[in-house]
Amino acid sequence: MSVPKKFATALFAVSMVLVFTIGITSMKIPASLRVEPNLQGPEGVCLNGAFAYGDFSAGGDPATDRYIWSILDASGFEIFYESGGAQAQEITFPFTSTGVFDVSLRVIRGDNQNYYQETLSVSVERGPSFVLPPDVVFCGNDPVTLQALDPNDPNFSRYTIEWLNPANTVLGTGNTYIATEPGRYYAKVSSVACEAVATTFVGPSIAVNVASSAQVACLGSTVSFRPDAPYLASWAYSKDGQQGRTFIENAYELNLNTDNLEGLGNYTIFFSVEDPERPGCNVEKSFPLEIRPAPDFTLSKISDAESCAIGNGVFEITANTAISSITISGGQPETINQIPENGKRTITDLDPKVYTVTATVGTCTISKSISIENENPDEGIDFDVSSSPSSCTASGAGRGLLLLDFKGLSVSGSYRISSQDGDIFQDDFQNQTQIEVEVPKGNYRVEVSDNDACSSTKSQVYEVEGPNQVGFSVPSTLTVCERYELVPQTGQDLSFTLIDPSGNEVSREANGSFAIDQTGSYRLTGRPADPDSPLCPRTRVLEVTVNEPLEYDYSQRVIDCFGNQIFSAELFDNNPGDVIIRWMSADRTILGRELEFFPPTTGTFLLEVQPRSSSSCPVNPISFEVSIQANDGSVYIEGSPLCSGDSFTRLQAVVSGDPGNKVEWYKIDPELGNTWLFELDGQMEIEVEEPGVYEVVLRNEINCRLESAVYEVAQFEAQGLDLADSYVLCSAENISPTISPGEFASYSWSLEGTIVSDTPSYRPTSPGTYELTVIDDNGCEQVVSFVVEEGCEVLVRYPNALIPGDPQRDFKLFVDEDIDWVEIFIYNRNGALVYHCESQNEDGSLSVCIWDGMVDGKQAISGSYPMIVKYRSEVLGLDKTEKRSVTVIGN
Repeated sequence: MSVPKKFATALFAVSMVLVFTIGITSMKIPASLRVEPNLQGPEGVCLNGAFAYGDFSAGGDPATDRYIWSILDASGFEIFYESGGAQAQEITFPFTSTGVFDVSLRVIRGDNQNYYQETLSVSVERGPSFVLPPDVVFCGNDPVTLQALDPNDPNFSRYTIEWLNPANTVLGTGNTYIATEPGRYYAKVSSVACEAVATTFVGPSIAVNVASSAQVACLGSTVSFRPDAPYLASWAYSKDGQQGRTFIENAYELNLNTDNLEGLGNYTIFFSVEDPERPGCNVEKSFPLEIRPAPDFTLSKISDAESCAIGNGVFEITANTAISSITISGGQPETINQIPENGKRTITDLDPKVYTVTATVGTCTISKSISIENENPDEGIDFDVSSSPSSCTASGAGRGLLLLDFKGLSVSGSYRISSQDGDIFQDDFQNQTQIEVEVPKGNYRVEVSDNDACSSTKSQVYEVEGPNQVGFSVPSTLTVCERYELVPQTGQDLSFTLIDPSGNEVSREANGSFAIDQTGSYRLTGRPADPDSPLCPRTRVLEVTVNEPLEYDYSQRVIDCFGNQIFSAELFDNNPGDVIIRWMSADRTILGRELEFFPPTTGTFLLEVQPRSSSSCPVNPISFEVSIQANDGSVYIEGSPLCSGDSFTRLQAVVSGDPGNKVEWYKIDPELGNTWLFELDGQMEIEVEEPGVYEVVLRNEINCRLESAVYEVAQFEAQGLDLADSYVLCSAENISPTISPGEFASYSWSLEGTIVSDTPSYRPTSPGTYELTVIDDNGCEQVVSFVVEEGCEVLVRYPNALIPGDPQRDFKLFVDEDIDWVEIFIYNRNGALVYHCESQNEDGSLSVCIWDGMVDGKQAISGSYPMIVKYRSEVLGLDKTEKRSVTVIGN
């Protein structure tokens, strides 16, 4: 079984990836067959560690269908929800706990919101108890023992275990595997019930690459090894067949002279540096190096040339080893191929010159030179050569001198001086008796030609002697993050001077290091601390690139309704291949090295991102907390019924909590099924035209169901209002009607838009246009306007004089029909009551009290009689007492 790509992506940080084998596995359905919906997915998932993915597909027509997915756990809690078109045709869900889950699919097609409904029961079982950590630090070449399972697992004997690499090659079987190389490893555990794969990354704690200039070299050549980050390393070698290692040196870079090895053969070169954060743990790399024999040959002069005109010089090449090719330079270049061991080649017709012969075998080359002299002493320029040794300068080793002496003659021509290393020093001269040529210490051959190109040579090799230089190691190239403390490596007693790119001397820090903080070329000169030392100073150039610390951060996303999260390293404009990512626990144990990280638990974690091929940036890791976030949000519905005359009513979702939460609206019908009003998604207020039960569902940003609320929209006939179109009041008399519209749940009276009362009845005191809003017990609202006008009327009328015994001119009290009760008292001048009348006016009569002017059967005496009139009206809100007088005439 191969490791699925999806698993490989998720596992690197979670450390566990699981493969389901119970029941039906998910499969891809060709588009041509996806006309009808068909829920497909695994019936069983094997869970181990943090997550196990399940893939589910819906089929159908993604161009027209709308898919609604829901996953419930055994308690009925919705842990996943997603809806949409083509993008929701397939889902992948990470199960995080065991149990039986219901994966439900509903497909809306056209107007049919229940075109397809199906539920798949998925059993998630606990897999083997992996103990394999997500990351293992590789120290040096010490092998690492990886263990897949806890042997105390009660089902341990039921499992078979295979160890795989990323290429899916089986590396071994059994519960443990000894890893000797860095890289990613997979442990595949199988049983009858399920199959699970766990992964770990085995790697060094320090990320450094070392470039070697060759894997095959000739004896006598130099091979360089250069790390891409500035680490002072220990270098050693081991020859095949040897048990131990031979120490070479401690240096930032290694320039290995193969003559210092143990002859021909296969070697392993070791680079080792101790992790400063993990004392005793070395980061180690090894490199193969094959040392082959350099081609070997002998040059034998047969004869010199008779003259410049007669170039008949001859030398012979004897191949001491088989040679692939020979190149002869100095005159007309010539190449000879394939000379067997002990084979000879004769080179003839040679002019007087110094000839360089270069032999090649594979990638190995070696050069030697030979002089063909001029036998005619009268031709060319005769010369002698003497040498002077080189001496030390303030910053290094100076050059020595070769003195070409033309024996007192002033001559013109050119010289050509060649070293054994193949370096050439040549120039023209005019009318000189001698020439001084500066050359480094070494061995040289000299050739002088006149203006007619007639050369004179000497067979002698001239040596220029000179002192050796001090030795120390620094990186030749250095990439620095903000600032780097450079400590030159040397085994000698030296003092150092560092000049920065601006030409300023850099002072040493208290710890003896030099601060490197500029881009450009630094020059470091090392000198003997002993002024009497024979060693010369040495200057090395460091090409420095200084970068600013990396800008990075993390982001997180919740992946299920349990609150599990994935964290991602945000690198902004940085290339992931150019950085080193470390997800760590609080104690800096490495848990992951990839872009995404699945925290194994809640708690505190660290993220550190450092540049590759550079010194570390002086920054602190970003600390972050992993906690299960509470679902924050509540919702309820405010609304009103559909009343007679209403074409619609409004429902409002009142939401609290995270502003990123969103709402969905449904109409609930137990018989026909729920209708999703998806065109209303996201609206906080909707208009409803039909009675029924409506539901609002509150979901968070990843569609987790937080809360829901229902509201039943009922339809009622509105209750009648007992209200006239207009009313009259008399402000002067403080007379106004009391208006009672009927029995309702609530009242709101307003005058010209200002609320004046919320009582069941109201007595207006000012004229104007009023509006009454009432809501009955069913919630139906009615709004009616009426007018109150000013218009005083006489409600109680009576005469101010009477004639006793005259029925036409007696005392009569007249009242308006709105007067409910009236009472009258008439007194004589002595205060005695002469007449009293009280009437309820139940029949609405106009004349309610009559006094004929008689007192105890006799006519009242003429004069003025005090009178008190009292009356009440409930409808007018009136209770009044008037004090008047009536005059009796005629007696």
